[in-house]
Amino acid sequence: MRLYAFEELDDRLELMPLAARRAADVVGLKPTLSAWQGAPLEVRRALTELGSAPEVDGARAAALLGELGAVSVEPVTDPPGDSVPPSLLAALGPDRSLTANAWSALTPLDRYALVKVARRGASDRLARAYDEIVGASAHSSHLAADGGARMVGISEKAPSVRRATATARVTMNAEAFERLVRADAPKGDVLGTARLAGILGAKRTPDLVPLCHPVALTRVDVTLALEPEERAVVITARVEAFDRTGVEMEALTAASTAALTVYDMLKAFDRGMAIGPVQLEQKSGGRTGDFVRGGAPSVAGSRFRVSAEPLRVDEALALVRRPEAGGTALFVGTVRDHNEGREVVLLEYEAYASMAEKEMERIASEIESEMEGARLAVLHRIGALRIGDVAVVCAASAPHRDAAFRACRALIDRIKERVPIWKREHGPEGPYWVGWEDARVPPHG
Repeated sequence: MRLYAFEELDDRLELMPLAARRAADVVGLKPTLSAWQGAPLEVRRALTELGSAPEVDGARAAALLGELGAVSVEPVTDPPGDSVPPSLLAALGPDRSLTANAWSALTPLDRYALVKVARRGASDRLARAYDEIVGASAHSSHLAADGGARMVGISEKAPSVRRATATARVTMNAEAFERLVRADAPKGDVLGTARLAGILGAKRTPDLVPLCHPVALTRVDVTLALEPEERAVVITARVEAFDRTGVEMEALTAASTAALTVYDMLKAFDRGMAIGPVQLEQKSGGRTGDFVRGGAPSVAGSRFRVSAEPLRVDEALALVRRPEAGGTALFVGTVRDHNEGREVVLLEYEAYASMAEKEMERIASEIESEMEGARLAVLHRIGALRIGDVAVVCAASAPHRDAAFRACRALIDRIKERVPIWKREHGPEGPYWVGWEDARVPPHG
């Protein structure tokens, strides 16, 4: 049962706490103050506990409120966890920041309480609610309101394919490197042991890094390459998962653990071995999008973009619109509920965005050179998509409609043939990877 200090209530619950109000709002039933105060304490406590839960048990709440003679009102849903309501930001003002990450880390009751208090317009009470609920977490989602460390909540995120690649480098003296090359170190197979240690390190990451979530890993691949000129071994760890959070830490832990194992098995020959840099090379998936070391991130306004956010048809049209274009053709690909006789309930796309966008741009350049005056744009989703969601938008403008139609058709055909984007369908029998052939436009003939 959650009672906030700013409510100034005690266990007697003489006034209706925010948690109980949430339970009442969700089911659309409002008791009078006298009915609340006249109810048995166990009923008031039960309603408060229901409203404190991540999800309100509507049937139980309605039954208890019915005993209080509550009247029907318009139900109020919980504020969404993906974005801060503009009305709340306006009420908080510039001195009290609340980022999307900090907001999503709050509990449903916390979000409800802030919005509810803000609607009442009492600035002093809102300030106290902010300090108690948000506090230090405004600066980092890993900090609780009182400044203590906490694990970020991810239950409201949708699972998706997450990938990450990290590298580590171990540099050593000539004697240690020769032992590594000859595979005659007294402790045994250095490279093989380091590879297994890296895999184990990825699996044990949440045991080593306190605020990491346990992740359902689907693949861990650790490779070690020798660089004779530098007397170094370069470790590359690639990690994959289908989960609600990323695997960057798993990849970095795998690379670090493998590097430490190399040091341990060769330290008799060189205690001055250097480990580093250990760094993330790339990651894909999740709300923050893709990262490639040394590469430019995807930006809005680009004509060729892979995005985890919903696609907008009007944006694609705007990217190819120009005064000299007399015709614009558009292809919108959506997720359907079947494929090759199998029911589909969910579809996932995954890609390394930078590679996919470069290939999109290359394809468009080819077509634009083949069809004078054409201008093309492609927007493609990644992540989990529901039936009816827009998966890809191709737009083509040209001086005349025939060229626009032909350019758009060529664009979607070549995108499906060549761009490294993979899809996995989910049906009643579980997920399975599929090819692109089902989505290709058949040739003229």
